[in-house]
Amino acid sequence: MSYEAMSPTSPGGRPVPGVPELADHWGLVFGYGVVSLGLGIVLAVWPDETLTVFAVIVAIQFLVSGLLRVVIALTSRTLEGGMRALVGFTGALAFIVGLLCLRDPLQTLLVIGLLVGVWLVLAGFVDLLGAFLSPTPGRRVWDVATGLLTLLAGGFLVVNPDVSLGLLVVVACIWLFGIGLFAVVAGLQMRRLRSA
Repeated sequence: MSYEAMSPTSPGGRPVPGVPELADHWGLVFGYGVVSLGLGIVLAVWPDETLTVFAVIVAIQFLVSGLLRVVIALTSRTLEGGMRALVGFTGALAFIVGLLCLRDPLQTLLVIGLLVGVWLVLAGFVDLLGAFLSPTPGRRVWDVATGLLTLLAGGFLVVNPDVSLGLLVVVACIWLFGIGLFAVVAGLQMRRLRSA
């Protein structure tokens, strides 16, 4: 049985376009959410650890996020060419930021705050742009919510790159928990759509 036959239908009885393809990625989105929540818990449990531990955790988050965005950009059949390129670009940029954080975890807090902040602003902007210009059925609320959360966290870090390590950890924890919860819920909803 094809996904089209199993997918939710529009009022006219036709399958909703894009839902079958989106449901194929539910495991990636769910896994991303679990990793984000796990990293948020690690930061919450060990908030007084050194900058090195923080940089490594943030680097892992960026590597996973970048990989997820690149995979979606390469495999999604619902993204148009321009949005596909933007999602792929922010994925590649996230991967580079993650590698830079891993390369020298003892960089100053200012550099890490700026790197993370700039990427979060760009990623949040792309998510919001995608939600309004190329909406995927059933995902607009998810894309707007994560886009706003990411944009706000990034804007805070760009405006205040010299925040104390403690405040940076709190901002990172809130972002990781928020993105992780959104991703876990979205992944479970996508799985339900796939099996419906």
